[in-house]
This record gives sequence, C-alpha cells and structure tokens, in this order.
Amino acid sequence: MKRVLFVSLLVVWCMAMSERAVYAYMDPGSGSMFLQLVLGGAAGIGLIVKLYWRKLLSLVGLRSRDPHPEQQPHV
Repeated sequence: MKRVLFVSLLVVWCMAMSERAVYAYMDPGSGSMFLQLVLGGAAGIGLIVKLYWRKLLSLVGLRSRDPHPEQQPHV
C-alpha cells in the first residue's frame, strides 16, 4: 500500500514539475463552470455523508450499531 502511494505521489510530482507555460485565454464562463464543479462536488459529498452518517459513526466506533431501528415501538 505504501509503495502504491509513493509511486502515485511521484507521478503527480513529476507531472507538476514538468509543466510548461501555456498561453491560453480563459473566459468568465470557464471560471463559472469550475465553480459549479466544486460546489456540486461539495454538495454530493455532503449528501453521501448525510445518507451514511450512522454507518460512518458505527464504523469509527462512536456509536453502537442498532440492528433494527425501525422495529422499536413508537411512544
């Protein structure tokens, strides 16, 4: 696992160090599209966390698993 992480970090570092100057035009629509990408990704991650919050807490060990939460009597 450590070897895979090391190799992937090495590849990313090599790609970042080998970049060249690019003379391109970025219009305001590109910035807006990037902002939508970031906000949509954050909203998606938030939704996934909300849907799996109880499983996440029990996986970390902060909450015990409730085997059948919908079968508890309602008072």
